Amino acid sequence: MNTKTLLSTGILIPVVFWLSTIICGFIHGGYNHLTGTISELGAIGTRSEPLMATLTMFGAVLSIFFIIGLYGACKQLGLSTIPVYTLPAFTIMMGWAAMFHSGNRFHATAGPVFLLLYLGTLLVIILWRGKQELVSVRLLSLVSLVIMLLIFLRFVPSVQNNYPGLIQRFAHLGWSVWFVFLSTSLIKLISVQEQKQQQLT
Repeated sequence: MNTKTLLSTGILIPVVFWLSTIICGFIHGGYNHLTGTISELGAIGTRSEPLMATLTMFGAVLSIFFIIGLYGACKQLGLSTIPVYTLPAFTIMMGWAAMFHSGNRFHATAGPVFLLLYLGTLLVIILWRGKQELVSVRLLSLVSLVIMLLIFLRFVPSVQNNYPGLIQRFAHLGWSVWFVFLSTSLIKLISVQEQKQQQLT
């Protein structure tokens, strides 16, 4: 697969993730997306457990291809590859959740790894400078970071007690936005670069 094809998995991963929550919510039965956590969909003994585990692992596998594509794009476009090294946190988080379902004592162990994605958005903002075309990428990385930071609403008792599922989904919405715009923006930049190279030959 070429770099642009690999990058396109950054669009597919959020699609798989959000569809899995919707479909598994129906299968689970009596599930409320505002109050129920995503882990509940893959909890041991639930009807949605097998499918949720499968789709979550699929997302983890897709993220490996996305990371490879992102690394290749950075090399091709002359961008710092440092932010890319934070993305395996996503692979670990999703893969771990797929293997150790809610109810398993190891389920929450990998949770703090997710914080590396916050660092990744910051590194893009700081390191991807020097090109006008990257302004939108950096801006959308900031937007993604702000959305992910809404996870800290869990420290507001009135919100956490009533909408724990909604709070958790803010964090997932944040990385989803980031993945999609990293993918689409870098694919566009590579296409522009290739067109310029063709004009010179």
